[in-house]
Formats: sequence, structure tokens, C-alpha cells
Amino acid sequence: MLTNTDRRFAPLASALRRVAVSTLALASSVLLAAAAQAGGLEAPVIGCEQADEMVEITQSSRLDPSCEWTGGIRVVASDVTLDCQDARIVSTNVRYGIHIIAPVDTPLSNVTVRNCHVEGFLNCIHIEREGFRELPAGEEYENTFSNIVIEDGSVLNSRGVGLYVNGYVTDVTVRRLHIEGTGSSGIYLETGSRANFIEDNEIVNNGFRENGPGGQFFELAGTTFFFWGPGREGVAIDGSRDNVVRNNYFEGNSSGAILLYKNCGEFPDSNRYFERRYGSHGNVIEGNTFVGGDNGVWVASRMAENTIPMECTDPQYATGFVLDHADDNTVRGNLFENVTYPVRVEDDGTIVEDNEFVSDDPAHLAVLVGTPVRTSVLGLPVDRTRISGNQARIEGNQTPYRWVHGHADTTFANNRSFGDAVGFCEGEPPARGPFVMAIEFVQAERDDPPQREAPTLPTPRPLAACPTCRGDCNADGVVTVDDLVRAVRVALGEIDADTCSLVDRDNDGAADIAELMAAVDTALNGCVRAG
Repeated sequence: MLTNTDRRFAPLASALRRVAVSTLALASSVLLAAAAQAGGLEAPVIGCEQADEMVEITQSSRLDPSCEWTGGIRVVASDVTLDCQDARIVSTNVRYGIHIIAPVDTPLSNVTVRNCHVEGFLNCIHIEREGFRELPAGEEYENTFSNIVIEDGSVLNSRGVGLYVNGYVTDVTVRRLHIEGTGSSGIYLETGSRANFIEDNEIVNNGFRENGPGGQFFELAGTTFFFWGPGREGVAIDGSRDNVVRNNYFEGNSSGAILLYKNCGEFPDSNRYFERRYGSHGNVIEGNTFVGGDNGVWVASRMAENTIPMECTDPQYATGFVLDHADDNTVRGNLFENVTYPVRVEDDGTIVEDNEFVSDDPAHLAVLVGTPVRTSVLGLPVDRTRISGNQARIEGNQTPYRWVHGHADTTFANNRSFGDAVGFCEGEPPARGPFVMAIEFVQAERDDPPQREAPTLPTPRPLAACPTCRGDCNADGVVTVDDLVRAVRVALGEIDADTCSLVDRDNDGAADIAELMAAVDTALNGCVRAG
């Protein structure tokens, strides 16, 4: 029998039971979602009856791999995993294969897309904050993306960019993909994107359609032209910051492997235009393998390119030329095999360290620093480059570390060729086309394109060995009193020999009397030509 006290507390007890049940249910749902995310529970399978429709993903799901998916996939929710189970997602007339998207006022996090083989779309994978073009300055990174992972699949034969990370998207990891045959760049990091990881991918044979050797038409000042271009790169870092590109394999990409630059605010009348506020700064490129091609890593690839056809909104400092912005980047611990220009540096603060350069072509270089127009017009040569600890074995080229058009405040330390310490000396400027992404152009009618073999830029010629200045600690071409003082400090063991590797002729980590005398002789009589 209930007492008055029991009756008084009965409503409270009932409420507590309801709260407990609700809490247990919520906890169970959270645990189930976490288990599914971790692979503890199998996500539901989307059947082939939807294979020709656009499929929207709002919860963790798997695709039936027994059919081809032709309508595209949209991922619009956080905390989901899409496992394609090696299904093929294929179309030649749909815009996006897999579209990961959320409005700019909605954060998106913890999305994984894996085991998907995407082919033929304009962009096989596109990651986008919807409405990003209208974001005001200072508010670009509110409600942003985090922990977006694309892994273990392939991107093939896209009509445009293969995998597109759009403006102000952050924290995307792209790993263990095979990316091949894209019409434009294999991977494109758009202006304002940042802190993304590209790792352990194969990025090969991309970029031959857009601005490629097959040629295409363009309009300039009311006149129609046809131009042939170098094509596009394996990875475009366009005004994108603080990214890491590591442990990837690059080969056969049309204009090069990795190009860093800032879009100049091109084509302001286009519906794709938006204000480009950031340069390509603070990126780290490490542990990759680059095989063949004209360009490995090209820092500030548009610094000396004439951009008149692009109708840039950035100010010109000379007719057709705007400043490119790609400073304070690091190129470290990579292997370059038979690349014509493995590392090209045209902006400031680049670190090039601990790379290996191998080639059987004596015309190939290891590092080339310098930019022509900015230097001659503004008096601003490339500044603050640090080149250290690199090893080269380029047959017939004993001195493959070169500069053109001048340089300033360069640190050059412990760089070797065939095991010998060598210097940093003047080279020859590489060939350039008349305009950015153009090798040659002619006036033509759209119904009558030119019928001839695609032109190419002249190939570089082997260079004579340049002087090696024994005791030239900062690789400026002369041995100064400051260099001699540093050499003596190396001999006394006060500083490491790597700080003045050109005094250590026998590479034993020290400087003896004979090596000090060689430095003094260089100071008095000039440098000797490397043999």
C-alpha cells in the first residue's frame, strides 16, 4: 500500500525513469553510429536499382559493386562513411562523380569515402563549401570542413580536374589513390583551401586536354586565335596554404608534377570569378618520387609568365605581368629521376633540402633559382632561398645547382654532386612561351583549326661546368674575409663543416691546413673550374 510520501514522490520517480530511458537510447545510438563508423557494424547497402540516379548520402552506406553507378553521388552529412566496395562510378555527361558539399554556414566533418573507382566526369571528386565565393574577408574559415578523407580508389579520365578541393575547404586527406588520364590537373587545390594532405598516391599521365598539345581556340580583343600549350600539372596548388604533399609517385604529367602559384583574379566576367586573397604559402612537399618530364616542383610558376589573355584583376607591374605569390614553401627529401628542371624557384623563402637528383641527361639540372621580369623591372631578385644537403648524380653535369637573373640572401650549404661539394653558379634561363600556358599561337577561324604537329619549347643544352670556389661558404662566387674566418672556425672544430662545405674538399667533416690554403688561394686568385 502506498503511503502519502510514496504518492508525493511518484511523479518524480516516473520522470527520472523517462530521463534514464532517453539517455540510454541516445547513448546506444551514439555507440551504434561510432561502431558503424569504425567498421564494427556493416552499413546498409544501396542497391543497383538506384545506380542511374543521383544518390544522396546522409548516413554511412555501401554501394553494391555489381553494377556501374552513372548518376553521381552527393555526400551532404557529417559522420558518415561511403564505402563503394570497389564499385565503378562512371559517366561522360554528368558534372561530378562524388560531390562532398555543405553550405558555408554549416560545418562538415568526419566524412570518409573509400574504395571508389570514379571515371569520366567533369570532376570525378569535388569537395565544396556551397556559396564560398561570397564569403567576406576574415570570415572564410568559420563553419569549415574537417577530417574529410578520400582513400583507396581511383580517379580516371576526367574531362577536367580529377579531384577538386574548392575554395576555403580545409583538412582534406587524399591517400592511396591512382589518378590518371585527367583532362586538366590531377588534383587541384583552389585558392583559400588550406591544411590538406596528399599522400601515398600515384599521379600519372594527367593534364593533356586543357591548354594541351592538341591545341584550342581563344578570343583576345575580338580576334580568334588557336594556341598550343604545355597542358596541366599533376597537382595544382593555386593560392592554397599549409598543405602537405608527401610520399606520392609522379610520372608523365603534361606540364609538370607540382606547380605552386596564385590565380591572378582571371576572367572577372566569368560566373566562376571570385576574389583571390591568398597565395600558395607554407606548403611542404616531401618524400615524393618524380620521374621524367620538364618540371618537378615549380614554385611561383606564373611569376614570369605573360597573363594578358587571362584578363587579370591583380595589378600589372609591367605590361602583361602581375606578381605571383608562393613564398616560404619547403621541398624536402624527394627523389627526382630524369626531370629536366626538378626544382624551379621564382619566389622568396623557399627551402630546398635533402633531395636526390638523378639523370642520364647532362642538360638536366637539380635546382634553378631566379625570375626575369620581377628582377629587371622591380629590382627584386628571388630572395631568402635555402638550398642545403642535396645530392646530385646527373651524368655529364658536375655543377647542377644554378641561378639565373640574380638572387639575394641565398643560403647554400653542403650540396654535392657525385659526392663532391660543389657551388651555386649562373645557368641559362629556361625557354618560355609567349603567354602563360601557351607555347605558340596563330590567328585562325573556329571552323578551320590549324592542321600541323604541335610545337614544343626548345630543350635546354648541356652547360659547361662552372667554377668551384673552395672556401666560398655562402656560394656567392667569391671567397671573402668572412668566408675565411668561417673556414678557420671549421678547422678549429667550432662550427660544423656543413656550414662551409666548399672548404672541405675531401669530405671528411673537417678542414685541414691544405684546405685552408686552398681557400686563401681562391680569395687571392679566383675560383677554379670544376672538372
